Amino acid sequence: MRGPSWRLVILAWVLTSCAARPALRQAEVLQPSPTEQDLRARVYLAKGDTALESRQWGLAVGYFSVARATQDSADARWGLGWATDRASRQLWTTKTEGSVLAAAFSPDGKLLASAGFDAVIRLWNTASGEPVAELKGHAAEVHAVAFSPDGRLLASAGRPGEIRLWDVRKGQQVAVFQGHTDVVRGLAFAPSGNQLASCGLDKTVRVWDVGTGTEQLRFEHDAYAVAVAFSGDGRLLLSTSMDKTARVWDLETREALHRLTGHEEMVVSAAFSADGSLAMSAASDHSIRFWNPRSGQLVDVLRIQADISTTAIDPLFRLVVQAGWDGRVQLFDARSGELLERLDAHRAAVACIALSPDGRTFASGGMDGALHVWARPASPAEVLLRGHEAWVEALAFTQEQELLTGAEDGVRRWNLADRSAPASRAERAEAVVSLASSPDRRLLAAGTLTGQVRLLEAATGLQLRELPTVKGSVRALAFSPDGKVLAVGDERDVSLWSVPDGAQLGRLVGHTGKLWALAIDSTGTRLASGGADKVVRLWDLARRQPLRQWDVGDRVRALAFTPGDNHLVTAGMKQPIRLWNASDGLLLKSMDEGAVGVLSLSVSPDGRFLASGGMDMRVKVWSLPSGDLLGSVRGQQGFVSAVAFSPGMSVLASASSDRTLRLLHFDTLAHPPPAGAPLSETLLRHGLVWDEARLVIQNR
Repeated sequence: MRGPSWRLVILAWVLTSCAARPALRQAEVLQPSPTEQDLRARVYLAKGDTALESRQWGLAVGYFSVARATQDSADARWGLGWATDRASRQLWTTKTEGSVLAAAFSPDGKLLASAGFDAVIRLWNTASGEPVAELKGHAAEVHAVAFSPDGRLLASAGRPGEIRLWDVRKGQQVAVFQGHTDVVRGLAFAPSGNQLASCGLDKTVRVWDVGTGTEQLRFEHDAYAVAVAFSGDGRLLLSTSMDKTARVWDLETREALHRLTGHEEMVVSAAFSADGSLAMSAASDHSIRFWNPRSGQLVDVLRIQADISTTAIDPLFRLVVQAGWDGRVQLFDARSGELLERLDAHRAAVACIALSPDGRTFASGGMDGALHVWARPASPAEVLLRGHEAWVEALAFTQEQELLTGAEDGVRRWNLADRSAPASRAERAEAVVSLASSPDRRLLAAGTLTGQVRLLEAATGLQLRELPTVKGSVRALAFSPDGKVLAVGDERDVSLWSVPDGAQLGRLVGHTGKLWALAIDSTGTRLASGGADKVVRLWDLARRQPLRQWDVGDRVRALAFTPGDNHLVTAGMKQPIRLWNASDGLLLKSMDEGAVGVLSLSVSPDGRFLASGGMDMRVKVWSLPSGDLLGSVRGQQGFVSAVAFSPGMSVLASASSDRTLRLLHFDTLAHPPPAGAPLSETLLRHGLVWDEARLVIQNR
């Protein structure tokens, strides 16, 4: 999101300066000077930037919150908003005597079972962290726990090898299965709930009849067996081992179906996808492998640049939660391998990870005796969507939760109510390369590749009127603030039309090249136009007369007026983004000097932000009127052809030549928590503490 920070240059000097002062002092006696406050704020900003780069979102929330409390700034507000949207929140944490070695969520996600060195199994309310029950009966440490599919039973096992079955509602033991001759490391119920698989240090994998407690099947590894998992249909069993293999067992034929090789260290975790099409194995060799369980073929490998002591994966194989011997917990995209979040949560090795069935809550237990429970953000901070077969050239919000996109393969309507999985449908098949919504969001103008302008009902897409064909493609459209005038750009001229009756009001003549951009100010009195002739022209709309022009040096691709002060923003190829005083023509600010080329601009409805996109494949967000760069957003693999803020600023949309549409959650960026929010609550929410004397924030 942000590159290496210049603030780091001053970090060493500031830390030395602060360390020279007494570490413990009375705040009311030695109040920080304005200079010291400024330097401290810069230190926290630098550390916040570093946390962002390593995707330690919670830590970044802490540093930017402290920076704002020290000296509020636009950079701190942006960093805080960015991190807040991505950070997992610590629901609760607890400490036990000895290591936490096992954890599992109930099928409905409402209960969490944990166990470990003290031989006690504890049931917790997932949401509140309130203890529900303590199950006692094991004589030594417990290494594995598993809920039955209906949530009524809990299996537990460890040293010396017996497996105990508990009635969850009553909190009572109902059975003991004996047979293993050493520590049991892995447990898993079959989908039917009628079978239980176990494995352990006696190198065996066993399948038990839950009703009778009798052993039905037994398989063997060449070394300690570590983890087991049933396929969704209950016909296959996956086991992993210190012999560096994972094995697929056919429970009907009672034989090994495949020996999965390739790992170079102990294989610590196993899982089947919900549909049974994939199996996962994770190993201490820093890799997670995906297999076709029927053929035994390797499908994909994720290389993790961290130790792997254990992992968990959601049923759809989209999210991996990985933990290591270094105490770190990390979240990865299971398909791309992208690091989503890093939490330095434990002070010793992490022994167990559990992920709730819906993938929104995860728990980690460590050798430090800590059990942490985290909630992921309710909706993703950004979503990448596909639907067009051609690159998207135009965007228009018809309401806060509805977006229309135009491309050479037609128009699509996107419903954004479910930000996790927006739905879309095709509305028009013709090539639409420009879109504009009327200020009241009731009308939509669509410009085509062949010169038509169609006036549509925004809510339904029903065509109300077609304006006469203009010369060439229609790349620029703009409504007046009252919605009564529509400006249309063609090969050289701007035509003005009455809305909705479609009567032509006049033409603005003067450009000598193709028009690519139009904008009307908030008063409805001035129109700006620009295009291939490298000139921006400002027109008096009422008199249809030119007011002034700027020669900007190269093709103009985007224009926007700022609300309120009605300054004009211009951008294009081989030129900076410029902010002009439209009243006197003076240049106020140049931004993005040396950029490859800007293709699109959007000013937020409140006028505080400017978004730009272009040939460098990034969306940049600027603070107005200062023109300071707040953030640079990467992720799309083509030039950014269009950007747009939603009316309520909850979303910043961008379209790219790679045929993708990205939705960036912008509400928290626009409205971060107030600078006066209690720091203690913010830090507690992310499991952090602040050492003010050392200018350090760290996990509790």
